[in-house]
Amino acid sequence: MNSDKSSKLRLLLTVGMLIAVCLLLYSILESTQRFVYYYKEQQQIFLFDRAYIFGLLKPIGGLAVMVGQWLVQFFVLPHTGAWISTLLSLVSASFIFLSLRKLDAHGCWWVPLVFIPVLLYNICLQESHVHYDGLVALAIGSFCLWVYSLLAKTHWAFRVIGGVVIALALFYLAGSVAILISLSMLLFDLLRKAPKAYLGVVPLAVVLFLGILAVSFRWLMDYDYAFWTKGYCEYYYAPTTLHTLSWISLPLLMLLVGVSAKWQWRKTWMEPVLAVVLIGLMTFGYLRVSNGVMNHAYYTLQEQIHYTDTQEWDKLTTVKGVSANDDIQMNYFNLGLSHQGRLLNDLLIYPQKGMSSLMIGDVQDTDMSVLMARLYYQMGIIGAAQYLSFCATVGITYGNPSMTKLLIKTYLINGSYQMAEKYIKMLEKSWNYADWANEQRKFLYNDKAVETDPELGMMRRGLSMNSDEFVIIHGPLSDLTSVLDTNPDNQKAAEYLIGMLLVSKNFDGVIEFVERYYGKGCLTSLPDRLQEAVVAIAEHDPDYCRAHGVSEETIDRFSSFRQDVITLRRNGASNFSGLAAKYGKTFWYYMLK
Repeated sequence: MNSDKSSKLRLLLTVGMLIAVCLLLYSILESTQRFVYYYKEQQQIFLFDRAYIFGLLKPIGGLAVMVGQWLVQFFVLPHTGAWISTLLSLVSASFIFLSLRKLDAHGCWWVPLVFIPVLLYNICLQESHVHYDGLVALAIGSFCLWVYSLLAKTHWAFRVIGGVVIALALFYLAGSVAILISLSMLLFDLLRKAPKAYLGVVPLAVVLFLGILAVSFRWLMDYDYAFWTKGYCEYYYAPTTLHTLSWISLPLLMLLVGVSAKWQWRKTWMEPVLAVVLIGLMTFGYLRVSNGVMNHAYYTLQEQIHYTDTQEWDKLTTVKGVSANDDIQMNYFNLGLSHQGRLLNDLLIYPQKGMSSLMIGDVQDTDMSVLMARLYYQMGIIGAAQYLSFCATVGITYGNPSMTKLLIKTYLINGSYQMAEKYIKMLEKSWNYADWANEQRKFLYNDKAVETDPELGMMRRGLSMNSDEFVIIHGPLSDLTSVLDTNPDNQKAAEYLIGMLLVSKNFDGVIEFVERYYGKGCLTSLPDRLQEAVVAIAEHDPDYCRAHGVSEETIDRFSSFRQDVITLRRNGASNFSGLAAKYGKTFWYYMLK
């Protein structure tokens, strides 16, 4: 009777600990990796297409890749990434627990430890170059280990044959995780002192042979893909120590449980106490390690990318942690100001470092291609936007939905309807983007629909006669000038061009711009910041200022500013920070920095 009560209590404690760890894990993942999941969703387009799915399944490890991508497509929904990762971790940890129970049927103190392999891999997933299929592979591998544990009491021949079948299937379906599970199966037999346990080396040898064969025939690139975690990362990324710890933690855990099963010290009341202590230590350790390896600046960028994808411009400009020294972050921030119609009015309130704060110079990776494509599109430089969105789409292994949407828009604007239709058909096979893609069909082969659309029509009117000329060569200032020459009504283009001239303190460019465009299109009146620049440059010629759109109020205010500066200089002031309260958002104050 006491034995039954003890078993029931142990079961309740085990279930309670699994639930407790899961809730803690979800809370931590949601608070620390929320935007990691949104970012990963943008690194692929899962298509419900037979050829596409077969293409994923065909290579070694294909099932893990296919399941991983199928799950990641749902990360676009709030909280879903953390929940799916938690549940997948629970699945993996539960199968590890069920396997280890056969080594220690009466212990429960070690139950929280079964999460260690997946906890470590979840930290690895913070890195954008680490694929989600690695977590899926761990879950599949844990399931296979449990299946093998069910053969524990069978004849040694069935155990060996079963192990070989499991190893073969796992290697093909989930990739290199097969080497970890084959090693764990051998260790499992040795710890149990199973009859002819040494024969557990046969499945391991089979996996080693398959790996050598796969590399020899170029089915896999090298032995890191065949026997280690490289296959679950981008080809140019080197797995870290955490990847290694994630894998070797499973056999180490098996050793710990196997040895602890022989300990005589355990009391019923001590085990739950020790388990609670372990949960606390694991939580502390996870947070410490996760925070230590996280690239906080990149996480801030991922948050900015998400709000750009969802077009939540007010949230984009309130992201915490944006650094004025990070050009990419400032580019996104200023893009948010532009979409809110605040670019010129509020630009100089925030620290700017010249033109690079509005647009980075060189494209060095796909993240920069994505950013530059968005910036060029916002400016109306469609040729550049199309080129860079295409580069981003093909530069990411499994595509990028936001860039594909942008590519479709640029093809519609250019009238390249066949190309637009090609990508529309592709997105129509996705889960989240099918409706959007279907809505774009109304523009196909319909110039009137494109020209009357507020967004696409404005962009088409900005196409120059030399739209086939390779863009980006002459720089954004030249390209923006071409857009405004063709369509002076493009306010966003005008604001970006003015902003670039102001933050770079290009006085000659300001005068040339005003003389060229004042009174045309959206520049029938000059924005306040541009007026401030003109009066500062031509302060000794007020008639010129008035003739080029500078108001009397601005002229008078500049006189007050000039007098305040002279007064401070006479008083020996070494800086002019005291003027910030009165003139902080003006070009004049920015000019003094």
